[in-house]
Amino acid sequence: MFTISLPNTQDKYQRTLADRENVRLRLEKQIVDAKQYGIQGFCKDLLEVSDVFRKAIESVTEEQVQKGSPELKNLYDGLVMTETQLLSVFRRHGLEQIKPVIGEKFDPSQQEAMFELPLPDKKPGTVAHTVRLGWTLHSRCIRSAQVGVVKDN
Repeated sequence: MFTISLPNTQDKYQRTLADRENVRLRLEKQIVDAKQYGIQGFCKDLLEVSDVFRKAIESVTEEQVQKGSPELKNLYDGLVMTETQLLSVFRRHGLEQIKPVIGEKFDPSQQEAMFELPLPDKKPGTVAHTVRLGWTLHSRCIRSAQVGVVKDN
């Protein structure tokens, strides 16, 4: 005579339901991540535009703007306003700058060491110079900040 073991069948049924629920939750998370990080490539391309704005603004000193022609001042102010608006749009969509502070400990998860500097008055392994700002998208690093690091003596 053939008998069905109900506890075994019940256990298999519960495991199947749990597996199905885990798959559903995993797929939901993947959909949320795709929506959140799907613009990552587009953001990286726009960061290059932001870099160009920053270089253009930094290429003129405050003194040159004040002593220059009204056209130069208008152009400079326009660049600053455009960069400000661009950074505001970035923040609205979860894109934030990584601004390394001189003297803070080097963080390889958000910073890329470009060179080392022998500075005896500074603590080794700390940031000595910022080459380029980094960026995060919804707290995920999409472009590391490039920094110079104090060298061990």
